[in-house]
Amino acid sequence: MKNYFERIRSPQIAFVAMLTLILIPSIVSAETVVRTGNSVSIGVSQIVENDFYASAGSVTHSGEVREDMYVVAGSVTINGPIGADLTALGGTVQVNAPIGDDVRVMGGEVVISGEVKGDVFVIGGLLKVLSSATINGGIYFYGGEAEIEGVVKGSVMGRAESITISGEVGAVDVSAVNITLGDRANVRGDLSYASVRELERAAGAVVEGDILRGTVAEEDNRGNASLIFVLSWIFTTLCVFLIFRTRFGELLDEIKRDTARVGLIGLATFFIAPLLSFILLATVLGAWLGILTLLSTLLLFLVSWIILPILLGGYIMSYLMKGRRIDLLSVLVGVFTLIFLSYIPVIGGLLIFLSFVLVLGSLLQKLYVAFRSLT
Repeated sequence: MKNYFERIRSPQIAFVAMLTLILIPSIVSAETVVRTGNSVSIGVSQIVENDFYASAGSVTHSGEVREDMYVVAGSVTINGPIGADLTALGGTVQVNAPIGDDVRVMGGEVVISGEVKGDVFVIGGLLKVLSSATINGGIYFYGGEAEIEGVVKGSVMGRAESITISGEVGAVDVSAVNITLGDRANVRGDLSYASVRELERAAGAVVEGDILRGTVAEEDNRGNASLIFVLSWIFTTLCVFLIFRTRFGELLDEIKRDTARVGLIGLATFFIAPLLSFILLATVLGAWLGILTLLSTLLLFLVSWIILPILLGGYIMSYLMKGRRIDLLSVLVGVFTLIFLSYIPVIGGLLIFLSFVLVLGSLLQKLYVAFRSLT
């Protein structure tokens, strides 16, 4: 893993790698029951002997999980030990207890204050490693801002907007706009960095190895913006899934029952609705109606794009495992499939478009049925 981020050339590839780390153990343990609800918790006296899966608005773990833990939630709080890996997708993730192996997180804000015996992989907006934390492996961060105050026995590697090191680390190999070494920073190995700005180094900062500076390509900034978009999309999709999960089975059934009709409805809407909106905008009497039609069309397109991974993953898993309902695993499969297709020229884009059209058509069909029931 030493040159992990050196091999990564775009945020999307980093995301695929991270998602693969999440998907592989999930598929292997597909029989494990996932606990869901508005709030999921493990009490102080509770012990989970095997893997623990949770999907909820908030997840709090205060007991003991002796194997792996997999979580998707808006808020994740780990106050009890985990015997093996922790894998989490969430808005905020707080790790305040010992982790027996790796920590893998995709989230908005990640705070680590306990001991991690393996590596830490984070894709997110903010990573904080507090002074009470000890990471026995390395940190691989890809996102917005990282603040490292604890002990990292391995290397700190990745790409970010800002990286601040105020603790003891093995080595540093990063790309960032701002890189700062605080008074208590102690880099035991080399410090390699790529940045448009000079390294900010406090008087008390120690670097035992060499300091090597590279350059940041202009495409890196575009890559960071792309990564933020992907993370926002994934997080929004997961939130929508957690809130409306019982509704997606009906949309998927509609697509499977009458694929041709649903596809034609979606295709017609994709081309005709925007054209109709602009025609109305060009007329005096229909201007307000045109604005309303255009806004409604954009909203419909946005919702279809958000739920696309959910229905695509559900469609794929329903064929791989007959009778399987849409769940967390199928959502992740849908996300992974879309990102994979985005790297396939022409054919990949066409398949994504066809999937989007089917989702759009099924959503319109459902809205039409709901409207008729009200009239």
